[in-house]
Amino acid sequence: MIEYYNFRFGEVSDDEEAKKQIYRLRYEVYALEFGFENPYDFPDKLEIDPYDKRSIHFAATNEFNEVIGTVRMIMNSEAGFPAEKAAELTGFDDRPERSCITEVSRLAVSKLLRRRPEDGIHGVESYITKSQGGILEDDEEKRKEAEKENRRKRPVIILGLYRAVYQKCRELGITHMLIITEEKLFHALNKFGFVFKQVGDPVEYHGRRIPSAASWESIERYMLKNKPEILEFLLYKLDDNLVPDHLKSFKEKIGKN
Repeated sequence: MIEYYNFRFGEVSDDEEAKKQIYRLRYEVYALEFGFENPYDFPDKLEIDPYDKRSIHFAATNEFNEVIGTVRMIMNSEAGFPAEKAAELTGFDDRPERSCITEVSRLAVSKLLRRRPEDGIHGVESYITKSQGGILEDDEEKRKEAEKENRRKRPVIILGLYRAVYQKCRELGITHMLIITEEKLFHALNKFGFVFKQVGDPVEYHGRRIPSAASWESIERYMLKNKPEILEFLLYKLDDNLVPDHLKSFKEKIGKN
């Protein structure tokens, strides 16, 4: 587990109680709160699907060791990836061999961490513009002025979970991610340097969703140039042996600070 602010982020492997908390949180968010799933399909109030057995699960916990956020990496298997079944991935041009791909899904954040009236399922509306489905002004000058008053500079839970995913991908040699997600999250991830490319037409999949893909190298190189503070966050406590060559000098530099 890695601590950040008052939260801890890490992989959940053999902790069955933690997994139950994850599935319960997903049930509360996806079934009860937003209605993407039918709550009557889960009489035990645990939202579980067939991909969970083929996934690596991550949790964000608070100071009381309660799960307040989660995401999973679906690993390559004979079952394929959900995005492939939901959409035609016509634009996945740099697709590597399947063992180097993961699909990141079931991102959920507790409503206790989404306290503003405008917060949606992931609580990212405070970080994106009105044309992207958020609340910030599209006009750049007005937006900068509003952002000065907005204390929510980063979506801590989402970034912490994606850091856990990044470090696991580097450990396993996974080079590319698939996601199929709402437009708001797509725009928010791109704002913070996770440069996903749309690889298919939007589809109806628990609501309107965009199928997208990204390579970790493209994300790293973009962040190195445009979001070095986020890249430093991703690399925090990553084993030196897992740092790619094009980031070694950057890692050495921040290590000396």
